[in-house]
Amino acid sequence: MNLKDLCRLLLCGDLSDREAALAAEVAPNTARRYRTRLAEEELTWADVAAMTDRVLDERLNNGRSLTRKAFIEPDFDYVFEQLRDPTVTVLQLHEEYATAAGDAAMSESEYRRRLRKFQRAKGIVMRQPHAPGYRLFLDYSGKRPKILDPKTGALTPVELFVSVMGASRKTFAYATATQSLPDWCEANVRALEFYGGVPMVLVPDNLKSAVDRILASEGPVINFTFSQLAKHYDCMVIPARPYKPKDKAPVEVGVRFAQRWILARLRHRVFTSIDELNAAIAELLVRMNDKPMRGHRGKSRNRLFEELDRPALKPLPELPYEYMEWKLNVTVAMDYHVLWEAHHYSVPHTYIGSKVRIGVTARQIEIYARDDNFPIATHLRSSIEGGCTTLPEHQPASHRAYSQDQAAELLSWAERSGSSISAFVKKHIETHRRPMVSIQAMRGLQGLEKVHGKDRLNAACERALRISSNSVSSVRHMLQRRTERAPLRGESDQASLSGHENVRGPNSYTH
Repeated sequence: MNLKDLCRLLLCGDLSDREAALAAEVAPNTARRYRTRLAEEELTWADVAAMTDRVLDERLNNGRSLTRKAFIEPDFDYVFEQLRDPTVTVLQLHEEYATAAGDAAMSESEYRRRLRKFQRAKGIVMRQPHAPGYRLFLDYSGKRPKILDPKTGALTPVELFVSVMGASRKTFAYATATQSLPDWCEANVRALEFYGGVPMVLVPDNLKSAVDRILASEGPVINFTFSQLAKHYDCMVIPARPYKPKDKAPVEVGVRFAQRWILARLRHRVFTSIDELNAAIAELLVRMNDKPMRGHRGKSRNRLFEELDRPALKPLPELPYEYMEWKLNVTVAMDYHVLWEAHHYSVPHTYIGSKVRIGVTARQIEIYARDDNFPIATHLRSSIEGGCTTLPEHQPASHRAYSQDQAAELLSWAERSGSSISAFVKKHIETHRRPMVSIQAMRGLQGLEKVHGKDRLNAACERALRISSNSVSSVRHMLQRRTERAPLRGESDQASLSGHENVRGPNSYTH
């Protein structure tokens, strides 16, 4: 039963307080208190019937409003901006406010209650403060731009990578061909270069290029290559929780904003390459980040970035991260070599039987012990399938002595076999500068000598030198095709014509 019904029972009948309370299903003390308030306000049933429930409640229960203190309202926009600084606390801001407001200041609990209400209206909760330079949110857009193939006319969708700084909301966008690991790493490197610094934490979504798997006991397992990128830039990777969009709310908003600001403006343009598309995106990013934001006193993302994030970012390392492919848990064989793409690379022989990991760039191979951050072996990458790259310092003393003796013996054989063979071997050593590779080459030449003879091998080596080749396979092909004594292109005509009696020489044409 509502308050107006209770008043009717109290004013229109001769019921006692207990009887009225029983009929209204309230406590007798409550009925007694309202009978007293009706008498104090000199209200009749006609007066009460003319009032709305809210007006009646305020009339009879005005004790709280009479004792309520008139507060000076804080400037919560200012408070919100100040809390972006991680060194500033709500307690400090309340103390400053109370000192300025004096007797009209509200309590700390009321201050916090109103601040929470203000933050909810801004769409931000206390559980996820965005301190300057702390978080960089990363994601891919669900809507994708397209590239036109001018030959076939086919449109190929590509990916749009988006990153957003937590405090300033400064946004970066970059188109990649796929969401694969190399493209993901490249986009992250370009994002950090765009901001000119490194945040404390990278917050990606749970895509495969960032998170290998999620374990019930341990949580997300970060992709090893992506973790190496984070280690290079001295930052952490903390993925957003699955199905928790509030964990990455800034980038969700940033993605939608990028779709409207970038993709919508480019929808009528045709691009024939990703580079062309990224050039157009870069132009729009400048305008997008310079646009004033109504919720931040008209400040742009760029201005907030300069005020908040840039001073808090760590500097970039001297060299950008270079993408590496990784092969983990590789066992070192008994010949102290590991295999990568059909080529064998040596490690120190003391690691035989140990587990190592192999990191490969476009130029070199790095081999690491399981728990070591420094490579135990580094080699130039080789494209020779079935080949072997061995450093002498990786060999046991007995193997190294054998290799050196064998090399001396092979060089002596080359000197004895002929000047062209010797010159070819010296050229091979100067070019490759890897003793084991040259030893293998000389063994190959010895085998060719046994099959084809010393004279033909000398002729093939001489022809290889004349065509600037130091490949044993080139010598082998000449011998198999019997072309080791064939004249080079351009020499055959001159050789056949120069001795003919009816052909005039060059002296006949001098003036």
